[in-house]
Amino acid sequence: MRKKSFHAIPIILFVITLLHGCTKFTGSKVPLYTGDTISVSDNPKVLVAYFSYGGNTKKVADAIAGHTKADLFRIERAEPYSEEFRKCAEDAKHELDDSIIPSLRGKLTDLESYDVIFVGCPVWWHTVPMPVLSFLTDSSYTFEGKIIVPFCSYANMFPHETLLEIVNRTPRSVHPSGFISEEGDTTGIYRWLNTINLLKTDKNIE
Repeated sequence: MRKKSFHAIPIILFVITLLHGCTKFTGSKVPLYTGDTISVSDNPKVLVAYFSYGGNTKKVADAIAGHTKADLFRIERAEPYSEEFRKCAEDAKHELDDSIIPSLRGKLTDLESYDVIFVGCPVWWHTVPMPVLSFLTDSSYTFEGKIIVPFCSYANMFPHETLLEIVNRTPRSVHPSGFISEEGDTTGIYRWLNTINLLKTDKNIE
């Protein structure tokens, strides 16, 4: 069964969303994208790091990895979120409201070896889930000078703000245009990767 959207509850927050739905990029001092196309070596080492709850973001991450011959790294909360949607939503909102950076399961020991890192997640409460911030703010990781490509899956709204948060958290990286998927739809990934010069497959398998 398809996971519900985190924007469905409570109703009062949905009303607030409607009132503020046009305030994109407010307060950001970092441009969303450095450029549509980037220059890379002939054989860059690529990583796709992603957080997924219902499976939509994983579907997108798998498609990106297939087209870029990338390694995959799943960002996972040390204590998994509840499989009961309402409890998961409440816990995620509490983390966001209180700026709680949760501990993660697993760790990359060779992040410095990657030239390009795709970072993806679903849109939760209008932004990135806190485990993604745990990954991006880990003091043992260095993202400076790397190519960071944001992507997200969403059901209702605020995908651009979610991409922007990933960019804001990696201000010293290079950011080509990101990818937005509605509920895990992978249509357009091949064309997008070709546009930003990161395609490594000759066949469009969409």
